[in-house]
Amino acid sequence: DRARLDQYFTALRQLEQQLELQMQKPPPLEACSIPKAPVDNALDSQIDNVMTNHALMAQTLALALACDQTRVFNMQFSDRASSLRMPGSTDTHHTLTHEEPRDPALGYQPKATVFVQKSMEAWTQFAQTLHAIPEGDGSLLDNCLVMAHSETSEANTHSVVGLPFMTAGKAGGRLRTGLHVSGVGVTTSRVGLTMQQAMGLNVGQRGTDQNQTDRPISQLLV
Repeated sequence: DRARLDQYFTALRQLEQQLELQMQKPPPLEACSIPKAPVDNALDSQIDNVMTNHALMAQTLALALACDQTRVFNMQFSDRASSLRMPGSTDTHHTLTHEEPRDPALGYQPKATVFVQKSMEAWTQFAQTLHAIPEGDGSLLDNCLVMAHSETSEANTHSVVGLPFMTAGKAGGRLRTGLHVSGVGVTTSRVGLTMQQAMGLNVGQRGTDQNQTDRPISQLLV
């Protein structure tokens, strides 16, 4: 009976300590502030509206990170088989990648490429939003590790050879930036493995079958 009572009161005290911790007000964070209310904007796939809404989402996410409300996030600029479109047009990004002919002088599809450029502008804006928030001796971005990628390298053929992967942030000083690493002929699983190791996870390999690897991108690791 004494053992049961001791077990009961121990469990009860543990619960009290958990509730006490949850009720404590977190310490003030330098960059945590209440933003201005956003202006209403249309929610559709028109590229200008998507760019505007993406900027608002980037600010909201940056604020959540700055206020330590989350430490893991996922941001999606466009849906799969991108339905982005220009004002007044019914042609989507996905449709154009299959139906627009290549410009013989340029060597690519100019209308479809506009959406690629806009996506890169949005990625830049997202990284700059994180970089604009001071944190410690650097910025919020310095203490983050963000990966951006596309689901195809050549949308017209759905090719996945040469997929573009980009990272931003130094992961608190664990990752080198400003480098271009050619990954021709190797699996993209190396990117995920490198990120996990940069975040301090005890992971030795990533991927399955032909995409399995135990080789991180050593050039990026500090």
